[in-house]
Amino acid sequence: MKIREVGLLTYEMEALKEFYGTILGMDLVEESKISVSFCAGESILSFKKAPEQEKPFYHVAFTIPTNKLAEAKKWSQDRNIPLLSKDGQDEFYFPYWNATAIYFYDPSGNLMEFIAHHSIDNAVDEAFHVKHLLCISEIGLPVDDVPETMSILNKHYQLEPFAGDGKQFSPTGDAEGMFIVIDRQMPWFPDGRMPGVFATEVTVETVKTGSLRIQDGLYSLVSI
Repeated sequence: MKIREVGLLTYEMEALKEFYGTILGMDLVEESKISVSFCAGESILSFKKAPEQEKPFYHVAFTIPTNKLAEAKKWSQDRNIPLLSKDGQDEFYFPYWNATAIYFYDPSGNLMEFIAHHSIDNAVDEAFHVKHLLCISEIGLPVDDVPETMSILNKHYQLEPFAGDGKQFSPTGDAEGMFIVIDRQMPWFPDGRMPGVFATEVTVETVKTGSLRIQDGLYSLVSI
């Protein structure tokens, strides 16, 4: 699966413009008073102004070249982006995924991730740069019923679980792109926050086209 665009809500529009556009240096795709979009390699990351009093937060991961985790870590630290740590570690290897990741917050409190999938042949020789944010490869979807959501995604898009127990946590798709389907009562890794359920729009490429809404209509998923 390829994630082409992720649309999220934010209560920190100006701060996000500064963070993604200036600090990270991502190319601006579109901007208005209530929305902004940035290019993340083959994907687009978009934000719209959240309703008053709502403070949404999400989980999003960017794929980076398989050999650039250490450089991406230093690149982030050079931009004064604090990395999240757990048990004294700030980078995490996931054996089943064969991937290594670092995590940080953006100004809207989103749990962001740079992940290097070692099963993907995308190594580069040049120094790490914002252009090496190759795509959005994960978007979190906290739900009330993980097995039911899995069944819907399989029926509509022929997506299979990538990892997880299928009961509370079930990343769905493949190393190129996946929905991180998680029980809304299960905390995120590595920060331990309970997930929030907020309006999310995702455009993907799968083997089947079509659209659906899940989680009481809050999640709009479109396959093109």
